[in-house]
Amino acid sequence: MKFRTATTRLQAFSDIGLTASINEALTQMNVTEPTPVQSDVIPEALAGGDLIAVAQTGSGKTLAFALPILSALERNAAVRALVLAPSREMAQQIFKVFEVLIAGTDLSMAIAIGGVPSAKQTTKLNKRPRILIATPGRLNDHLLTNKLLLQDVELVVIDEADRMLDMGFAPQLRSIQATMRGPRQTLMFSASFDESVESIAKLFMRDDIAMIRSGRAEAPVSSLKQKVVYLGREQKHDRLLDEINETQGGVIVFCGSQVSCEDVAEYLKEYGVSVGLIHGGLTQGNRNRVVREFRDEDLRVVVATDLLARGLDVPHVDHVINFDLPFQGEDFLHRIGRTARAGRSGTAITFVTESDDRVFKKIRSYLDGAEEVVVTEGDNLLAEPRATKKPIKRERNDKYKDKAKPAPKAGPRPKSSTIKPKKFGRRK
Repeated sequence: MKFRTATTRLQAFSDIGLTASINEALTQMNVTEPTPVQSDVIPEALAGGDLIAVAQTGSGKTLAFALPILSALERNAAVRALVLAPSREMAQQIFKVFEVLIAGTDLSMAIAIGGVPSAKQTTKLNKRPRILIATPGRLNDHLLTNKLLLQDVELVVIDEADRMLDMGFAPQLRSIQATMRGPRQTLMFSASFDESVESIAKLFMRDDIAMIRSGRAEAPVSSLKQKVVYLGREQKHDRLLDEINETQGGVIVFCGSQVSCEDVAEYLKEYGVSVGLIHGGLTQGNRNRVVREFRDEDLRVVVATDLLARGLDVPHVDHVINFDLPFQGEDFLHRIGRTARAGRSGTAITFVTESDDRVFKKIRSYLDGAEEVVVTEGDNLLAEPRATKKPIKRERNDKYKDKAKPAPKAGPRPKSSTIKPKKFGRRK
């Protein structure tokens, strides 16, 4: 494939020539000036060329493809657009952004995702919406009964392409591409770019492709503060409660399995923490409810698997806590990308035990400059039984729904030390 470098940059959203209602929507979203990825992507997309953008999570990629799509749809009433996302949560997040942007227009939109009745989706899809947002699996299901579903689709966005391949969606992507006819423009976004991602690009794109790569595409954003906590496995629950009690704002706790999610959530509920769960074993309705309540600040903490590591953009997420380490470094990057988004600040805390040594090596490169804390037995309050611990009362917590009975008052507690280890391994 032939790649070229994009040279034109967008200086202001007013240069796009969008309608007044869309510009007003941007104002309501507190979007005033383009982010770097938007500055690079939008002019190239408006010119009609195919492109691949490799950029940091939280860099504003959704608007980078949403605004060129809306511009093209306004210019040509016959054109339709397709946006593919790897997960239901990400598809719904994109849908909400478009929903705000087109509120003052006559553009139609539909979403096709799993976990909800297919018949209701079919009715909306048969009306030929101008904008279709879908996951590859569910869209492929609809194409089995409606081969003309993607007729007149001339704009295609493949978001989080690397994640789609990790989730095994390559066959569905090939099937979707095989049903499409006529010329089209394809915009692909990915957190990384390798041979597997390039194979999907070859499937959907022409030879002349613009490659846009952020200077630190595969690194945490500069506004993120990180802390690594070295501790024993038996100390993790107590330390998690300590960290949550010391924070304000929304918190996402990432666990490595559904079982770990359930265990951590149950522990936090015992101490009055307003907490919700998201993992693959829950129905889509339950997952949607938790995201909605978290977004509305009815829940302060969400405990989740990597299902929530991509696509969620909640402004008040101030902290991400890695209770268990992920198996892939890319997943860690996306986890911590749930905070410090779009120029905001945030903190990511990572728990590391001695048994994590092999997995920890995969994420070391993302932890340059992180504060390091070693928790000894005394530091983590093991002398104080769990049943006597009580969450710290904070004025901000009053807004969250908290029906749990308070635990008895705790006794005096020592402070954690802040010793920097020379290397990871057994501490003497």
